[in-house]
Formats: sequence, C-alpha cells, structure tokens
Amino acid sequence: MEESIAIIRDKDTPSTKFRNHLRKIGRYLVYEASKKFETIDDTVQTPLSPVVVKKISHEVVVISVLRAALPMVDAIFEEFDNASLGVASASRGKMIDPKGTKFEIQSDYMKLPSLENKIVLLVDPMLATASTILFILEEIKHENPSKIVLLSAIASEFGIKQVEQRFPDVEIYSAAIDGVLNDKGYIIPGLGDAGDRACNTPH
Repeated sequence: MEESIAIIRDKDTPSTKFRNHLRKIGRYLVYEASKKFETIDDTVQTPLSPVVVKKISHEVVVISVLRAALPMVDAIFEEFDNASLGVASASRGKMIDPKGTKFEIQSDYMKLPSLENKIVLLVDPMLATASTILFILEEIKHENPSKIVLLSAIASEFGIKQVEQRFPDVEIYSAAIDGVLNDKGYIIPGLGDAGDRACNTPH
C-alpha cells in the first residue's frame, strides 16, 4: 500500500492511474476494517456436504462522498457485493474560521438507504478539517446504524481528533496520516484535490 500512497501523492500521476491506486487503497482499508466486524455461524451446502461458515452478522451500507470516493467505493463493492449504496454530495462552502479549520457545508444531494442496525462504511479519500464528514455523520447517526466506519486514503491529525471528539464510536481507517493543515484547510503534504485529480478536471 505504501507504493499506492506514493503514486497518488505524486502531482504527475495521470487520473487513470490515480483512480486505480485509490481503488487499491480502498480494498486494503476495507479488508482491515472488516476484521473487526461481528460474525455469526451459518451452514451452506457444498457439492459434497454441509459446512459451517462465518458470515457478517449485519448488512453493509457503503456511503460515497461524491465525487472523489467513487474509485474506492468500486473496490469495496468487489468485497461486499451485497452491500447497499448511499451517496452524499457535500462540499466546503464559506470558511468560518480564519485558521482554515472550519467551513460551512453545502449539501446538494443526499440519498441513503435504510441504515437501521446496518454496518455503515463512509468513504471519503481525504479527511482534512472534518467539516464535511461531521455534517454527514450527524445525518447518519439519526438512522441508528450498528456500526460506522470511516475510510480515508489520507487523513490529517486535526480531522481525526475532530471526529473522535464528536463521534468517539466511529472507527477510522486511513492509509496515511499527515500532521499539517494550511490556512485554507488543505492537508500538507496531502495530495491536492482528490476529486479533481480522480476526474481529470482542472485543479
């Protein structure tokens, strides 16, 4: 995974390759997260005999923060092909902290399936100030999921602390943690705007 982190950080990585390595990171993160999912015993019939197998005890819902999370979400669905999908279109608006640590959030669209007693995988490649994620988590919490897991390719120490303080039961998995936010709320060194880079739009 270290090589994939290096590739997505590189400003010269083309969008196709950027998406491919976000996908690899998503697959790795969900594999690590799923180790802590509760399981139950079930019996299936092989061509030769019945066998007891382990199955995840709760249904899974994947929530994609548009648009940057789409490559990671693709990889997650390869592992959980029975999962439901929710989408959240939310982005930064006006900065309300001169230090660049808090923003108003503009939410144009949010469509979620039932989250009651489900495992929610909330996917956003970048956890910077956590303003967007905190906004979405407020919505998710009202639906009473059994577990919420946040998957990010790169997170800031500040963003992680914000989530832990507001939602201490949310599990966070990140491929890399950076220590600095600049005065515009971007992670340093980070990787720039993940949505622009994934979609090959100006950045």
